Formats: sequence, C-alpha cells, structure tokens
Amino acid sequence: MRVLTETAPLISSAKDRFGNLRPTHLMVLMQEMGGRHSIFLGVGREELLKLGAVWVLIRSEIRIYRQPQVNDMIVATTFPGAPRRTLYPRYHRFHLEDGTLLAEGVGAWTLADVESRRMVSLPQVTALMPDTSDLEKPIGYPGSVEPVEGREIRMERALRYSDFDVNQHVNNTRCGDWVCDLLDEEVLSTHAITRFLANYRREIRPGGPVDLTAQVAGDRFSFACKRDGEVLLDCGGWLTPKES
Repeated sequence: MRVLTETAPLISSAKDRFGNLRPTHLMVLMQEMGGRHSIFLGVGREELLKLGAVWVLIRSEIRIYRQPQVNDMIVATTFPGAPRRTLYPRYHRFHLEDGTLLAEGVGAWTLADVESRRMVSLPQVTALMPDTSDLEKPIGYPGSVEPVEGREIRMERALRYSDFDVNQHVNNTRCGDWVCDLLDEEVLSTHAITRFLANYRREIRPGGPVDLTAQVAGDRFSFACKRDGEVLLDCGGWLTPKES
C-alpha cells in the first residue's frame, strides 16, 4: 500500500473560537495517519521498538487553502517520499469529497535511538519504503523558519501533563496551540493562519518552564521556544485576513 487514504467528518474541535482551522488539528491528522501507514509498511512503532528506535519529526509544514466546515467529509491521503540519508519525508493532502483542495502538508522524519535519543541509520527500514517517485508531491521539502521583526509577545509556560506523549517528550503537534495562545484573539479574530512551519531543534523533555516568544509583522509571524537561552523549537508562518 503506497498511499493511505482515509475519509472522516471534520470534528468541531478542529476549529477555534473564531472558526479558523487549528494548525494543531492538521498536525495531529498528519502524525496519526503517518503512524498508521507506517504499520502497513512494516515500520510502525512496535516494529521500530524491537530495533531500539522510534520515529521523530524534525521539520513540518502545512498550507491551508480553504476553510472547511464542521461535519464536512474530509478525504485525507498520505505517502512517503524517497529517503534522504537519515531523513524520511512524508506528504499529505486534504480534500472535500468533490475534490476541492483544502490543505497540504509535509513532514521530515528521522529515526532516533530510544536510549541515546540520537539519530540512527537503519537500512532495513529504508528498504521497506515503497517507490513513490511517480507520485506528484503536494509541496516541497519543509523550509527553514525565517525570523520576523515586529510586535513582540512573550510568555513563560510551565509544561503540563497533556504536553507529553508516549516517547516521553513534548509532542510535536503542541507547537500549533502554543503559537495560537501567543497570537490570541488580537490576531486570530481577524486573521487565519494559512501557512505554518515548524523546526524541531531539540527534544523538549520534562523539566522547568519554557520561554515562548512570538514576533508579528503584517502578514507574517515567527515563534521561538527556549529553555535557559537554548532554542528548542522555532516556528513561522503567514496570516491571511478573514472574509467579513
């Protein structure tokens, strides 16, 4: 199975209080579909744990073209791209049943040793990846985050129980909500996030609070998560005015 396709209604929690599609919702869909497809390919979590490894996301990008409505049937597809040394790209598309394109995404995954938490090369995993070179890639490899200089918003955030996942670190999807918490209603009541990039620099493990900073300038924003001055995560994206 080179391509996994699933269809499900858009749930109400996918939208924020202003009717915007939450970046975190798409990121969760991408993460979960990628995990299910990996099981079909023989490289799911349980298979990797036998090899002493887990999947870890390094970069991701989503682009939102249209705002779906709650209970719209969403057709989601995903497939892996050609491995790049120790990086494994995975592509995603989201349509309505009539073919209307809603959003696209891409994630760059790697394999990490469970004990050392360092990247590891497993040729046997690469060998199980299907050839998808004939498939059109939705968007290119996720780009780097460009810092924005503008109005600054800061917050110290204590890490909570719900931030962590089965890999004992902050789940990669949490950054979508963290960004929205900083932008809050001053921005999101009039604008929707239509492009979102995340660069995961360091694993965020349990410990003290993290320092969150966002910069907003026009239709652009950037975001950084730091602990003790070290950048653990940075994000960026584009804002589009909502139709009145």
